[in-house]
Amino acid sequence: MCETCGCQDHKQDLEKKVIINKSVTELNDVLANHIQSFLLEKHILCVNLMGSPGSGKTAVIEGLLRYIDVSDIAVIQGDLESDLDKKRLEKKGVLTYQINTHSGCHLTSAMINKALYELDVQHKKYLLIENVGNLVCPAGVKIGQHVNVVVSSTTEGADKPKKYPYVFMDADLVVISKYDVVEYVDFNVDGYLQDIRNINANVTIVKTSTKDPDSFKNVISFFEHKRDHLLGKSHKHK
Repeated sequence: MCETCGCQDHKQDLEKKVIINKSVTELNDVLANHIQSFLLEKHILCVNLMGSPGSGKTAVIEGLLRYIDVSDIAVIQGDLESDLDKKRLEKKGVLTYQINTHSGCHLTSAMINKALYELDVQHKKYLLIENVGNLVCPAGVKIGQHVNVVVSSTTEGADKPKKYPYVFMDADLVVISKYDVVEYVDFNVDGYLQDIRNINANVTIVKTSTKDPDSFKNVISFFEHKRDHLLGKSHKHK
């Protein structure tokens, strides 16, 4: 008994909470590793696409369609509610599966596993998972991805790496979206880039704009490069 208030031992309660939390995380990670291996066997690169609501995650997927055949990709859409982005991509012929978390703030490996039972990814090269829109909860969560991508728009402000460092810390690629309006929104490009480099020195950073379709070429080049490495294909490095 607790000498302070007579309740059950606080330390014992804390230990139970830690053990339970660890168990839940381990189960998620084990399943995520299975998903990752399954997709690797299918020669599919899995991309975890993260970013704030309205940052332009779906627009990035649309931008890639200029450089990749629509038959080569599948998309899993994560939102609290609605299937607006799913319908948007389906109009362009993209195979898309919708996950509505309702109150959940990020996707889990169990959600992705269920989606893969219902989504035919045979003969695909890329599985793009558009995670629930926020810069906090999806950070560090394994869902079977091979690559983590953060989409961060100029309209959100240049302070995001300092405010939400963890999502940038695990990123392999940062896409600065809506770059066509950079001069109108007082976006400190140099400060933003330096803040990211201070958090993650090895991350690749590209700038995109829907007004400049060619700007998405560097994104698909990055994915192609990562997929080659995943499959053990040799290629020249620039």
